[in-house]
Amino acid sequence: MSRPLNLAEFENETEIGAYILDFRPGDQFINGFIPGSFYMCQAFVASGISSEVISVSENIIVVTPKTREESAMKSLKKLGYENFDGWLKGGFETWKESGNTIDLIISIEADELMMDMKFDDPQIIDIRSKEAYDINHLEGAENIPPLNLLYNLEELPRETTFYMYCDDGEMSTSVISVLKNHGFHNFYHITGGYEALRNVM
Repeated sequence: MSRPLNLAEFENETEIGAYILDFRPGDQFINGFIPGSFYMCQAFVASGISSEVISVSENIIVVTPKTREESAMKSLKKLGYENFDGWLKGGFETWKESGNTIDLIISIEADELMMDMKFDDPQIIDIRSKEAYDINHLEGAENIPPLNLLYNLEELPRETTFYMYCDDGEMSTSVISVLKNHGFHNFYHITGGYEALRNVM
């Protein structure tokens, strides 16, 4: 049965290979998360991509806002996850205040990217559906849906900086968290996704 885990118990679970799923709001995750965590945005969960990336047979531990613990557990159960051991008591702050290492995702504002594009030719990946991409997209962006990207990691160069956007910035945060778990630290997140880009194009 899942339960609150103190810091020592949580750390022990990470050491034996449990997957860390983070249900906090995206802006909080971007600004600091436990290394190795996967960001569980609603679209990432609802689309089934999360269960494609993390087998339902894996051991799971959770970071979540206070009062959201039970709802996170219910979400996992609906996805078919049964081996969830519990959540970090006190949430991310418990980890941060202990002095443990944290990771983050580098973000760029939409208007900053548009300014950079006047002087450079950045590599931009649009992970929205092909239908959404065909309707409109940022000029020069390549359309690669999430699973296409994640199933072809061997084709991704690690020395090139990529900028990624989705509809609203949520799915791209989840996908970048997966890429970081595979050793790719060369992906920048575009804050607000295409919704923000559309306002400055």
